[in-house]
Amino acid sequence: MGREKDVVGKAGEIKAAGFLKRNGYKIVAVNVRTPFGELDIVARKEDFIVFIEVKTRTSSSLGPPYLAVTGKKAYHIIRNALCYLKRIGSVDSFWRIDVVSVMLNSSYEAEKIELIENAITADDNYFRKGML
Repeated sequence: MGREKDVVGKAGEIKAAGFLKRNGYKIVAVNVRTPFGELDIVARKEDFIVFIEVKTRTSSSLGPPYLAVTGKKAYHIIRNALCYLKRIGSVDSFWRIDVVSVMLNSSYEAEKIELIENAITADDNYFRKGML
């Protein structure tokens, strides 16, 4: 990952964490590594463990940031989430995956932050394709 991309990504995660806290999420961990990759933010909200994927852009030329969550990316997030749940002994917990979409201006200030709750589900399409 290039330096500019690192800076944009980190700035987006910081803005997303603040936004989530203001909206009732309790941040549990950030940048959690698993054998399958990384979870951007792990939080709790009400009875749920929430895995949050943060997508950040500084230009709208490619559309909103959340469009970067492809099927392949969703598959990896689900695998990361299941690995994390197993690691902490909470496989029977209520959980979901949210996406936070962050648009930054050239000064890395948030112009727009969108939260998509339950954006990725372990629906039958992943199971049918043998992905999980």
